[in-house]
Amino acid sequence: MKNKKVEGKIRLVAAHARSVAESRASTAESRIVMAVIGEDRPGIMAGVTSVLARHSANILDVSQTIMSDLFTMVMLVDIRGVKVPFATLKTALEEHGREAGLSIIVQHEEIFKAMHRV
Repeated sequence: MKNKKVEGKIRLVAAHARSVAESRASTAESRIVMAVIGEDRPGIMAGVTSVLARHSANILDVSQTIMSDLFTMVMLVDIRGVKVPFATLKTALEEHGREAGLSIIVQHEEIFKAMHRV
């Protein structure tokens, strides 16, 4: 009787651990980090965020600043709602950047973190 209770608890803990691991993997693949740099002018943020909105991406965090006449922005974006492949979204953002005279860099969050580990 005791063994069955222990085995049941072990199965429950193992199932929970699998669920947490799958959730973390899913989150890691569903978020991107974006950097936007260009000469400051009105509408930069609006243009970039409209591309994200057209693809149903959700902005989780944003930091932007103006340094002299240089606009800089870093965004963390949830792409779980995006219906196109990551490469298609990335291309759309990069094309917008070229058309707007901006440098836009887009990476999966895990790639970004791996590149910046000390």
